[in-house]
Amino acid sequence: MLHSDKRISPELKRKVKAIIIDEDWNRTAYHYLSQAVIFLDIDDAYQLVDSAFRSYEKNPATDTFTLQFVAMIAVNFLNCCFHKNASKKYTDRAIQFLRELPVDGAIGINSVLGTYYEAIFNGDAKTAEEVVDVLKKSGYVSLIEDTLKK
Repeated sequence: MLHSDKRISPELKRKVKAIIIDEDWNRTAYHYLSQAVIFLDIDDAYQLVDSAFRSYEKNPATDTFTLQFVAMIAVNFLNCCFHKNASKKYTDRAIQFLRELPVDGAIGINSVLGTYYEAIFNGDAKTAEEVVDVLKKSGYVSLIEDTLKK
C-alpha cells in the first residue's frame, strides 16, 4: 500500500481533489475518496474527509456498500494520519465517526481497526497489542502491517 504522497505530482493531487470536490457526496464519491485519500496532503485530506463525514451524518445511509465506503474512508484516513503524524483533531474526528456508525457485520473489521488506531494515538500499547494479536489469529494482520514496522 502506498502510504506517502511524496511520489504524487502536485498536478495529480489537484486533479484528485478537484474530482472529489465536484462530486455530490453519494456512494460513488465515498468510494472514490476512500481510495484517493492516500494521494492527498493531510490537510486537504482532512477537509474532504470531514466534508464526507458531515454529509453522511446529515443523511445517513445504512446500505452495506455505503457503510463500507464511509468506514474505509475513516480507516484509510487514520492510516494516513499515522504515517504523517497528523493532528489529534484529525484522528479524533475519524475515530468518533467510526464509533457512531451502526453496528453491522459488514464494517466490523473497520471498527476493530479503529480501535487499533485509537490505541496507537492514545499511547495504549496494551489495547494495540491485543488488537494485533486478534488480527494475527484471524489472518488480518496485513491490514496494519505497515504500522508495525515504524
